[in-house]
Amino acid sequence: GALVRVLNGLGADFPLPLFVVQHITAEFLSAFVTWLGRMTPQRVLEAKQDMDYHPGVVHVAPPARHMELCSGHIRLTGSGHEEYQKPSGSVLLRSLAREFGGRSIGVVLTGMGRDGASGLRQIREAGGLTIAEHQSTSVVFGMPAAAVAMNAADRILPLHDIAPFLRATVTGRNTHAG
Repeated sequence: GALVRVLNGLGADFPLPLFVVQHITAEFLSAFVTWLGRMTPQRVLEAKQDMDYHPGVVHVAPPARHMELCSGHIRLTGSGHEEYQKPSGSVLLRSLAREFGGRSIGVVLTGMGRDGASGLRQIREAGGLTIAEHQSTSVVFGMPAAAVAMNAADRILPLHDIAPFLRATVTGRNTHAG
C-alpha cells in the first residue's frame, strides 16, 4: 500500500527512473509487477540483466538477485544475502550512490528489519537526498527506524508527504530515485 501511494503521488510524468526492491518470493513476482502496473500510472517492469532504465518507468528487482545500476544499465547479481535479504535495498541504494553521487535520491518505506539503511546512508554521504518514512504512517517501522538510527535520512516524512516532496524536489534538478 505504501509503495502504491508514493507511486500514484509521483504521477505518470515523473521525470526520473524508479527502482523498487520488494521482499517477495519468486512465485509472486509476476503477479506483483502486473498488480503494481494496474494500481499506478507508471509502466512497471521486472528488472532484467543489462536492461536500460528509463524515466517514469518502475523497475522491480527480481527475487534472489540483487539489482544494481552500472553505466546506464541494470545489473543483477547473485552475491550473498545482505541484512538477510536478496534482493537488498542497501545494495541498490549503494549502487545509486556510486553511479550518481549527489544526484541520487533514496527512499526507505515501511518494512521489517534493517534493509536499506546502510545504502541510504551511502547516498547521504555522497550528497544525495535521503528519505525515511515517519513512524506515524509506517505499518512496520523497522527499516525506516534503522535508517533514522544510522543518521541516514535527511528527511523523515509521513507517507502522504513523500511523493509531493519528491515532485517538488526534482523540478529543475537532474537526479535519480531509488
